[in-house]
Formats: sequence, structure tokens, C-alpha cells
Amino acid sequence: MHLTLGSPTRSVPEHRGTEGRWAYRRDVDGLRAVAILLVVSYHVWFGRVSGGVDVFLMLSAFFLTRGFVRRMAGPAPVRPVRHLLGVFRRLLPAAAVTLVGILAVVWSVYPETMYRSIAEQAWASLGYVQNWLLAADAVDYYARTDVPSPLQHFWSMSVQGQAFVLWVILLWVCQIAVRRRGWSPDRVVGVVFGAVFAISFVYSVVRTASAQQLAYFDTGARLWEFAAGSLLVVALPRVRLGAVARVVVGWAGLVGLLVLGAVLDVQGGFPGFLALWPVLCAAAIVVAGSGETGRFSLARVLSARPLQAVGRDAYALYLVHWPILVTFLVVNGRTEVGLVGGAGIIVLSLLLARLLTWAVDRPVRAWRRTDTSSLVPVTVLAVAAAVVAVPVGAWQASTWLQERAIEERALQANPGAAVLRDPSLSKPPADAPLLPLPTLIDDEWVHLDRECSGEWANDVEMLRGTCSETTGTPRARHTIAVIGDSHAQQITSALLPVAEANGWGVVFLIKGGCSMGLDEPGMDERCDGWREAAIELVERVRPDAALTVVTRSDAGEDDERLRPGIERFLDRMDGAGVPVLGVRDNPRFAFNMYDCVVGSDDPLDCAVPRSASLADRNPADDLDRPGLHLVDLTPWICPDDLCVGEIGNVAVYRDDNHLSRLYARTLSPSLAEQLPATIG
Repeated sequence: MHLTLGSPTRSVPEHRGTEGRWAYRRDVDGLRAVAILLVVSYHVWFGRVSGGVDVFLMLSAFFLTRGFVRRMAGPAPVRPVRHLLGVFRRLLPAAAVTLVGILAVVWSVYPETMYRSIAEQAWASLGYVQNWLLAADAVDYYARTDVPSPLQHFWSMSVQGQAFVLWVILLWVCQIAVRRRGWSPDRVVGVVFGAVFAISFVYSVVRTASAQQLAYFDTGARLWEFAAGSLLVVALPRVRLGAVARVVVGWAGLVGLLVLGAVLDVQGGFPGFLALWPVLCAAAIVVAGSGETGRFSLARVLSARPLQAVGRDAYALYLVHWPILVTFLVVNGRTEVGLVGGAGIIVLSLLLARLLTWAVDRPVRAWRRTDTSSLVPVTVLAVAAAVVAVPVGAWQASTWLQERAIEERALQANPGAAVLRDPSLSKPPADAPLLPLPTLIDDEWVHLDRECSGEWANDVEMLRGTCSETTGTPRARHTIAVIGDSHAQQITSALLPVAEANGWGVVFLIKGGCSMGLDEPGMDERCDGWREAAIELVERVRPDAALTVVTRSDAGEDDERLRPGIERFLDRMDGAGVPVLGVRDNPRFAFNMYDCVVGSDDPLDCAVPRSASLADRNPADDLDRPGLHLVDLTPWICPDDLCVGEIGNVAVYRDDNHLSRLYARTLSPSLAEQLPATIG
């Protein structure tokens, strides 16, 4: 978080009155402590967010703005570039040390499937853009989310870093206006950040209502919280509360903060207008503590030594608590920590936070006081960046070279389903690694070459980003449209070699979680609209065939069955004169098959009887339609009625239910045998 999470500068004497807004506030240190304790406890024990981060966002802008406003019209105005360098010089070293520590732990105890994404997130965290990476994953059906990232909490620091840059620019513009025009600093700042507040708040409410998961990480939807802190600086000397009112307002603000996480679904409803709750509560506490402190004043409680100690290490505590929590869950294979485990995590977090503050944060601040050269922040930032960039870059480079070398041997060492057709291929070299490599598992989604063009091009909003084609499709005499969900997407890997050999074009109309079972609930509320738009496009273009998955397997007690409403889809295709290649679904499991195979000495330990997921006979056999051609690849996915996770040194699955791209490609000869004699 911002420098407000660390120890404040204590050279300013405490005093009250109009200029009291410049004074050192022990109660605000205590407020930081309350906020970080809420964040940590809710993360550890409740698996929820508390609103404490929103308090930090507001307070960081409060202190940044306060420093500017105090000097705007004085003899020593703020120099924006140097000030910004100083802010990041204060923040980055502790963050860099934390990042390196996390990477070391990840490479020691985390599954290899997470290496690549965590390396990418390390770069994003170092560059203060982690929030945008997480925003993309939050709306990405294909992102692996079964294990949380130990770097996920860097999203808020990325939002702050971006806001700090914008704030320094805006405050610098305000400073120029004040010094050249002689305008009041409070008035200029109030107008500028009042406008920022209004615009960002409206955007936040609209964005949260339409795409909450993305809005949660969206900097634009959070700027009003920073603006609230800037406006508080302007409003503070103008707010006059009596002694009783200060007591009531302060304690009401604290109670509001404490109950927020229990009353509201902060993660599911924020930011939007609901985030006004923690922002207003924090503002109430700051306002209540700006006057004389009486016997029952909240400011006295917040100034207590234990809270001051926690507030001193708040930034470091935020940095270390989340990776400790996630590592505990990963190492122990758990989803909850329990009372004792949670207490241990919090104690360890407090100890490491104290160590990080003492060993990194305090020396950096001390260097600033003893050497005011402009080279100091530049040097600190360069060293901190290199501490992270060098090991991450070296690891990525060595991994890339290893992956290329393995790919060159893959044809001989990783035959996949070919071993079921040619037993002589059943013994790959002893040193041949299983493919796909854990670091490349996220590449195992099947994608086509480019966006739809020609007669497949369309401007239907529902289809945006879901229609793609192979390069040769516009010139192909015959075209197959693959339509449906991610299971249809993955089986396309078996179709592509056949299409290439025959000169066919292949078109994707794919949306994760939206099958062609027209009565089947989708994983996306927009599935029904997307299905109709996709089917209408197929009806208009009339490809030579449409391929989709017509059954649905299950990892639980339910038997494999026809997709609900698949008959209505077949009726639509029959009416358009489009033959359908109806593929039987592949098995699904109650566990991640890829992780099981990678972590097991014997792949058979992960095997599951075919009957646990598939019916004894293909339910699609009951579909008696002249334009339907059934495709059943089960014998090459579950040989001898046993669904294994590895065949021919290739992982059959990429997760708990999707075929890997590499294995599906080795099914191409078996698929070709089941296609009709002619396409078109």
C-alpha cells in the first residue's frame, strides 16, 4: 500500500485547530492498523474481503494531497517528478523483496502448472499493472482458478501506483494554477478532485452493475475513493463538531468498519456505490479525531501502543499475509485454515512484517534523510527492479529453451493415442518428459488463426470475440463450423489435421460454458442470446457440416445423457440443410486429472472406470436423424474401459474435464475414420 501504511514522519508537532490537518495523527496510524487487521482476519478466517483496502485507498490520497496542498502556495512548492520518484522509492523495495521471497517459495513447493502464470504476475506486480491482468482473468472462462495466486493481493498496490501517477500530475496542475493565478489551494483542489469523484463514481456504479468482476480491479472504478481522500483534506478545516458529536461520529465510523465485511458481500458488490460505506466510515473517524480528544474519544483508543505498532508495519503486513495464507493452503491441500492454523498464519505474518519493515523499509527511509541527492530514488528503484527482473527473466529464458528442445523430440517421445493403433510405439525414451509440460498447460486451449472474415464476418455484438477461422477458410471449397462450448473447442484439435489434409476450412463459434443443448443452463447468463446469434449465422452461411458435442458426461452420480434441448438444435440444422457431426462427450472427473498424473509416480493411480462418468452405451444412439453423423472417440480416451490420465506419454486432460490440445490432436486418425465419406 502507500507510504501511509508505514511509519509516518514525526517531525511535525501535534496541534489542533485550522492548521491541525497538517499535524501528525496517531489516531490515523491506529485506523491503518484496524484496516489491515480487518483485511488479514477476513482473508484468513472468512475467505472474504472486508473493505479495509478501500480505507487504504482513501487514506493514501489523503496524505498525498495533504503534502501538496500544504506547500502549493509556499516558498518551497512540490517538485512533481522528484516527489513521484520518492513515493515509489518508498514502496518498491519492500514489494521487490516480497516478490523474490514469494518466487522462491513457489519454485520450492507450488505445482509446476502455476510457474508460468506466477512469473507473468511477477512482471505485472513489478510494473504496477497486476490489477489489469487479474481483471482479464476474472472474465476469462479459460483461466485456471482452482489454486489462488500468492501474488493476487498486488492488485490494490497496482491500482494505487497508477493513481499516484495521475494524482501527482493533477496536483502539479493545481499547483501551477495556484501559483500563477493566486487562487486558493483548497478551492482549486476541491474543484479538480470533485470532478474526478463525480465522473469516477458514476463510472464505478455503471461498471459494477454491468461487469462487477472486472470493475473490482478497474482503476477507473476506484479513482473516486482516492478523490474522497483529497476532498477530505479540503473539507477537514471546515468541519466543526462538538465534543459529543466527535465521540458519536468516531465510534459510529469504527462500528461501521467492523461490521461491513459481515453485512455486505464486499467482493461481490464492490466497488460501486456500496464502497461508500468504508470510505465514509474512515472519513468519519478522521474528522472525529481532528479536534480535542476527550475521555471517550475514539482517537485515544486508536492511539494506543499496540495499534501504533501494527500501523507501523501495516504495509509490510499487507505484503506478506496473503502469500503465507495461500502457501499454507497449497502445501496442505486445503481450502480453509481453521482457527489454530489461522492464528499461526497471523502470528507468522506479524513477525515477517516486523522483519521486513526493520530490514528494508526503515533503512530506505533513513537513506532518504541522510542523502537528499536525486540519484538516491533512481538508484533504489533500479536496484529493486533488478532484484525481481533478473531471476524472473533468467528463469523464463531457461524454461523457453527447455520447452523448445522437448518439442523437437515430441514426435518420437510422445506419440499419444498413436500407441493404441501401433503398439511398437508404446515405450518412449526413459528420459522423455510427459507433455504438455506443466509450464505450458495454459497453452492447451485450442484456438484458430484469425477472426472470422468473408461470409462469416458479422457485427453482432453477442458474437464479438467468439468467431474465428483457419487461415485458408475463405479459399476452401468445403467448410466445417464447430459450434458450442469448450468441449467442442478441444475436440477440434483432432479435426484440424484432417481439415488441413483435405483442404477444408474450419470456423469456430465457441463460447465457454454454452453448449448447443438449447435447454441446458449456461455458465454465462448471455448463453441463450449467444446461442441464437451463433445458430442464425450458421443458418445463413450454411457450411458443409457443423460439429458439436451432443451428450453430457458427469463426474458425479448422474448418468451421461443427451444435452437438454439438443434435438431442437438438430431440427434447426436440418431445416437449414446443414449436416451435423455429433460428438460424444469425453469423461469428466471430480479432481484435476492433469495435476494427479504430474504428481503421481504411476499414472494408473489416477485412473477411473469409464462407467464412473459415461453410460454403458452412447445416449446419442437414440437420435435417429438422416443428417446426423455420430462420432465416438471413447475407445481412444478410455481404452479397456479405463479412463487414464496419460497415454503415449501425453496427458489426456489439461484439467478435470477438458482434453489436452496435444492429446486431442493424436486422435485425428480415429476421428477421420468416423467422418462421413464426403463433406459437402
